[in-house]
Amino acid sequence: MSAKHVLSTSLRRASYLGLGLIALALSCKPERKSGLLVYPSWTVQYADSSALFIGMSVVDTSTVWVAGTGGRVARTTDGGEKWTVTVVPGADSLQFRDVAAFSDSEAFVLSIGPGSQSRIYHTTDRGANWTLSFQNRDPHAFYDCFAFWDPRRGIAFSDSEDGEFTLIRTMDGGQTWQRIDPSKVPDARPGEGAFAASGTCITTRPGGLAWFGTGASAVDTRVLRTTDYGDTWEEAPTPIASPSTRAGIFSIAFRDDQHGVVVGGDDGHRDSLYDNVAVTSDGGATWKMAGRTKLPGAMFAVAYVPGARKPTLVTVCPHGSAYSSDEGRTWTRIDGQNYWTVGFAGVDAGWAAGQGRISRIHNGIR
Repeated sequence: MSAKHVLSTSLRRASYLGLGLIALALSCKPERKSGLLVYPSWTVQYADSSALFIGMSVVDTSTVWVAGTGGRVARTTDGGEKWTVTVVPGADSLQFRDVAAFSDSEAFVLSIGPGSQSRIYHTTDRGANWTLSFQNRDPHAFYDCFAFWDPRRGIAFSDSEDGEFTLIRTMDGGQTWQRIDPSKVPDARPGEGAFAASGTCITTRPGGLAWFGTGASAVDTRVLRTTDYGDTWEEAPTPIASPSTRAGIFSIAFRDDQHGVVVGGDDGHRDSLYDNVAVTSDGGATWKMAGRTKLPGAMFAVAYVPGARKPTLVTVCPHGSAYSSDEGRTWTRIDGQNYWTVGFAGVDAGWAAGQGRISRIHNGIR
């Protein structure tokens, strides 16, 4: 055999061996676990150090609305590649704590404050124009959050006064808002109310279902629920403590009609850890303690991750964020950045917002 032939054969063998090693490496390459959050992190998409973003509504994987201080409303229609931030005319002194959006064109925003500072604005043209849908006239009311069943039917929650909760609803797309008969709602305890930390103290599901969580009563916490668009209400205690006026349930979310979660804690003790997650599997009739988030103080918002292979939750607060892939039993910290609100349209389509930033989830690779 000639030297030339030997060299050619050796080169071919080396080539085959190299291809084999490449194929082996590719076959062993870590792959993303489809349908799971794996080593998630946040990527900032919009930054403004003067802004505090508080409310969020995720319409789909492309469209997200965010609301905050100074009458700001932010909107993206391309998954966050570009954010448009505007100020609602006449609302530059207001804090928008909640937003409910139905498309890239239509949304409602809610501002907090005593008396006339509690307002609801409505847009149907991508925020180019806003209509004042509701302005509070009760000097004792302080609206914390709202939620909608559909573009025509929604409900808003105010802290209690004289032993009664104030709940208003619209059945005509925000043209009018009427108070729900307080005799149909369980009486409030002294000081009992909710927290406007993220606009998620009340939540709805199709068919007239709604739930809201309470705190600040120095007794215990409750979840009140309706199955008929607010005509009647029932209550259920939860194991989350309310030792002070700054403690209790801050956020509530449901992944279906039966399974839900509440998070909270004591915002007056931000350096301490609390058992601050409770779950239900019977539509809110009963609640049991889940796992501790490992984040200090109160959790301001919680959201389910739609489409996840396991019941997955993400929670945020001014001291950081964490996620759970077993419906709240165990938690893994994401980071320590300041976030007040969070929402998801899918495992790879989630956003959080807070002090000076709006960020999108980055799903890592195992």
